[in-house]
Amino acid sequence: MRSPLSWFAASLLLAALPAALPAMGATILEQSIEVDIRPDGATVERTRLQVRLDTPGDLDFWSPYSLYFNTNRTIEDVSAWAKTPDGKTIKVGRKDLDTVEAAGDGVLHSSTKYRTVRFPVVPAGSVIGLEHEAKERPYFRAGLIPLAQDEPVERLRVAVRGGGAGWRWRIDGSREGLTVEEIPGGVIVTATSLPALEPTDYAPGFTGPVLRYAWGEEADWGQVGRWYERLTAPVARDAEAVRRQAREVTTGIAGKRERVAALLGYVQKAVRYVAIEVGIGGYQPFPPGAVLERKWGDCKDKAFLLIDMLREAGIEAHPALILLSEDERVDAEFPSPNEFNHAIVAIPAEGIAAPGDPVAGGFLFLDPTQELGSLRWLHPGVQDQNALVVTRQGGVLVRTPIRQELETYRLEMKLAVAPEGDARGEARLEIAGDGGSAFINGLAGSRPDEVEHVVRSILGRLLPAAEIQQPKWTTSETDVPTVTITADVRLPAFMSGAGSARSFSLPQGSSVPAASLLADRTLPVLLTPAAHRTTWRLELPEGWCPPKPDELSVDNEVGAYRQTISATGRTVEIGRTLEIRRRWVDPAAFAPLKELALADSRAGKRRIRMECGGS
Repeated sequence: MRSPLSWFAASLLLAALPAALPAMGATILEQSIEVDIRPDGATVERTRLQVRLDTPGDLDFWSPYSLYFNTNRTIEDVSAWAKTPDGKTIKVGRKDLDTVEAAGDGVLHSSTKYRTVRFPVVPAGSVIGLEHEAKERPYFRAGLIPLAQDEPVERLRVAVRGGGAGWRWRIDGSREGLTVEEIPGGVIVTATSLPALEPTDYAPGFTGPVLRYAWGEEADWGQVGRWYERLTAPVARDAEAVRRQAREVTTGIAGKRERVAALLGYVQKAVRYVAIEVGIGGYQPFPPGAVLERKWGDCKDKAFLLIDMLREAGIEAHPALILLSEDERVDAEFPSPNEFNHAIVAIPAEGIAAPGDPVAGGFLFLDPTQELGSLRWLHPGVQDQNALVVTRQGGVLVRTPIRQELETYRLEMKLAVAPEGDARGEARLEIAGDGGSAFINGLAGSRPDEVEHVVRSILGRLLPAAEIQQPKWTTSETDVPTVTITADVRLPAFMSGAGSARSFSLPQGSSVPAASLLADRTLPVLLTPAAHRTTWRLELPEGWCPPKPDELSVDNEVGAYRQTISATGRTVEIGRTLEIRRRWVDPAAFAPLKELALADSRAGKRRIRMECGGS
């Protein structure tokens, strides 16, 4: 389950994509993974890895090297070494093997741990090597293996054997450079001289091919849903304390929608997010009665508590497994629960949902782990994702909707232009949705001077070279989380030219890729659905000529862009709207994306001219 966005994230709301980490120069000489599936469903995985350290910084990147394990997975027979350029081999001793916890934000305890291997300090040109064996008894009989890395791979071999009944496999992504051999109950993938995965702007989180494999009965999403229903069936439900609390929260509330809103708000606020994921606890929730009593739990715990409270209020509700991610998605063609990392709630929308609610497939989706917002707002990380809605009849895969109209950035500038070309006035910025949530979460425990620094950073990215004075901020946590920022601003030399010929340009905060990025691109483009609206109202000095009215407009399935220029007397108004309606844009839809990008670019680069009597 995710952690809340950091305070640092709030200061970068309108920034461009972060720069990639410095590229390492290491080369994977050999990567071999052999997976044997045993008749009882257990697996034995043997791995051999050899890496040449090509630059002095490579060792820091590869050491310590981590191997994960948990109550169902053990790491055995670990051996590691380093070989220097002069041929000397240094074995890694027991003192350089350690175990660390995998707990993160909001995770009190997890059964997932890491066996770490610290390699000796060796110069560039050395080769480090590792062999180990992992034994696992998976709760769901499936696995996946990435087939490309951030470093070039000279020799790759991946083999899975022993699939038996229900064996199935799939390579998701390009097979270029791979040799694939299907064998009875298994598959072997080999390759030589695989290039490194290159960081690409606006790309998915992982751009390389992935081998997915599974065996057993659960071969479609309905069967995966029944698997999860069986897994959670032993959990104690219908606790009297839960029913009593649901009645107390909904006392005097007649409407179904209002009861849903009240119960969602209660679980969001009263039960804090803390995870204890030991063994089956990674999949199976704690009893809702226990979660209510202790007032904490993880996403599954909060979801099942809300489901029981809703049912007491006469509202049907179901758990929905989902991937919380803004740059990855579940492979809908390969049913498995292993890619989900979050649990939310789905209720039949009829008679409850209102226009604009997050509804898809006849379900209204609710996330009780969200700390802010009403049932109207669903965090963008679970928008446009495949959710497995689990019912007593099985499971149905539903793509959650995009609600870009609730992820808004509204900038209003009211400026008076001085005869010398400077502009002074007020800036008002409203950020709603994910950005507002990040800001509000970041306020907790922050000093006023820290908040002011972030506010100045946000305005500074929108208004380069502006002088910012008296920044203020207010927040609203109801409905859609929102922050409103105001400040006095001065834009030196905003207007250029003299006499009857003057011009100016507005800062461009583009959120779409340049059209040139789409040329010969085979990867999807990932966007951030949102609505960006900017209004500039300029009061011109006496005798100045306003610009001529103009309009530029594009509207298609990917998004919309519109710029209008108008004048009334000495007041000039320029309005810009950029709405992004899609997150994942495949190459087949690049044409409308390019149209949107060109409109955004042309308007952003164009100087607005004021020429008396001119064209």
